[in-house]
Amino acid sequence: MRLSYLVPALTLLSSPALADSPFSFGGSVGYEFPVSGKIIDETSSASLNLTTLNPALAGTGILRLRGTDFKDSSDAPLKATIEVRYALTQTSEMFGAITYSQADGKSANIGCVEIVVSGAPDCSTPLTATFSDFKQMGVELGYRQWLESPVMSDRLFPYYTLRAGVTQTDALSATVVASTSLVPNAALGTWNLYDDKVNYVVGADLGATYLVAPFAEIGAEVGVRYNSKLSEIDTGLTALGLATANDKSDRISIPVSVRLNAAF
Repeated sequence: MRLSYLVPALTLLSSPALADSPFSFGGSVGYEFPVSGKIIDETSSASLNLTTLNPALAGTGILRLRGTDFKDSSDAPLKATIEVRYALTQTSEMFGAITYSQADGKSANIGCVEIVVSGAPDCSTPLTATFSDFKQMGVELGYRQWLESPVMSDRLFPYYTLRAGVTQTDALSATVVASTSLVPNAALGTWNLYDDKVNYVVGADLGATYLVAPFAEIGAEVGVRYNSKLSEIDTGLTALGLATANDKSDRISIPVSVRLNAAF
C-alpha cells in the first residue's frame, strides 16, 4: 500500500509505500507453529536381530514406532522474512520475499522395542530419538490487499495476504537409542530421514498495520501455511523394514509474526 499519510484525502485508504514511488520494503519476524505432519509416521519394523543394531543387545525384536509430529521433533521455528513490495493501487500490492527459519532439534520418545517375554509380547523398552536442527530457506511471491472496514482509521489498516513459493529444508536425521534395564541408551544408529531438496509452500495471512511515521508502520499478522512433502531418504529405513516411516512429511503450520514496513 502507498504511504499517503501526507495526503489527507486518501488517509482512509493510506498504505506504507512512498507516495511518489511504487516500491517499498518490509520485514517480519516471528514463530511458526506446526499443527500437522509427521517427521516419523506410525509403523513397525520387521523382526530384527538386535545384536546387529548394537552388540550389547541380545535376542530379536520389533521396532514399534508410535508416530512423531514435527512439533515434537524441534522447537517452534523462528522465522524471518524480508520483502520487496510494489504498489498496484492505493490499497493493494505485489511482493517478493526471502524467508529463513531455524529451530533447535529435540529428543522425543518415538516408540518401543517389542520382545517376547514368557511367550507374550512386551513393548516396555523405550525408543528415544534426538532430532537434528530444523533449517529452511525460501523465496515467495505474494499479493496483499488492504480492507475497508470499521476497524480502518487514518493509522490502522487491516489486510489479507496470499502467497506461494519454494523452500529448501536442510537434511533431517534422528539419532536413536533404546534403553533396557541392563543397557541404558544403547545406540541403534542415526536414521537419515530427509534429503535437502526443494519443496513448495502456499499460504495466507490476516493482519493489520499501524502508521507510526509518514514512511513507516508496524504491524502483526497470523496465517496458515501448507508445506509439501520433504524429499525422503529410504535406504537405511528400508533395511529395517521401516520404509514407510517418512511418507507423511507434508505439514500445516500457523505463523505468528510482527512486521515493519518502510519506504526510503
